[in-house]
Amino acid sequence: MTPDYVTTVQGAVGRVKEIKPDAVIIDEMSEWTQKVDAAMKKCSDAYNNVAYFIRKAYNGNTAVQNQFGLNDYMKVRDSQAKMVLFMETLGDMGTAHHDELVAAGCGESVLTSIPEVATELREANINQEKYKKERGVLTQERVQRLNEVYQLLVPLSEAAQIIYRDDPARLNKYTLTSAKPAGGAGSSTDDL
Repeated sequence: MTPDYVTTVQGAVGRVKEIKPDAVIIDEMSEWTQKVDAAMKKCSDAYNNVAYFIRKAYNGNTAVQNQFGLNDYMKVRDSQAKMVLFMETLGDMGTAHHDELVAAGCGESVLTSIPEVATELREANINQEKYKKERGVLTQERVQRLNEVYQLLVPLSEAAQIIYRDDPARLNKYTLTSAKPAGGAGSSTDDL
C-alpha cells in the first residue's frame, strides 16, 4: 500500500459522491409524474368544460359532437400521448366552431385553455420520458464508479485477511461484502 493508493481510493470515492443516488433520482421521477398527472387533470377539466358547451351548441347533432371527439374521450383519457393529440384536435375544432360555442355561452378562456393544457401535457410527458431514459445512463455510471471503488478495495481486504486473521474485530473493518469482482475474474471474496 502506497500513499498514492490512499489518494486513488479517495478520488474514486469522490467520483461516486458526484453521482445522484438512486433514491434522489426516484424522487425526481416522482416529481415529473406529478407534473404529468396535474397536466392530465387540467386536460380533463378543460375537456369537461368545453364538452358542456359542445352538447349545448349541437344538441341532438351527434355527428358534430363526435367531430369534437365526445365519442373518443373515454378511449384517450388514460394515455398521455393520446390525450395530447385529442386536446390538440379539440382545440382546432374549438377554433373552427368558435362562434357557435361562444353563442352557446362558452367563454373565450375555456376555448383558449385547450391548446394551453395540451402544450403543458406534451411538455410534461416529453420531459418525463427523457428523464426515464436518463435514469438508465445515470445508474450505469453510478454502478461503474462503485465497481471502481470496490476493485480498489479488494487488495486491501485480501491483505487484511492475512494481517488480521487472528483479530476478528479489526478483520471485520476490512472485510468486503460477498460480491464477486466485476467480470468474474480474480479471486472470489465469498470467503471474506
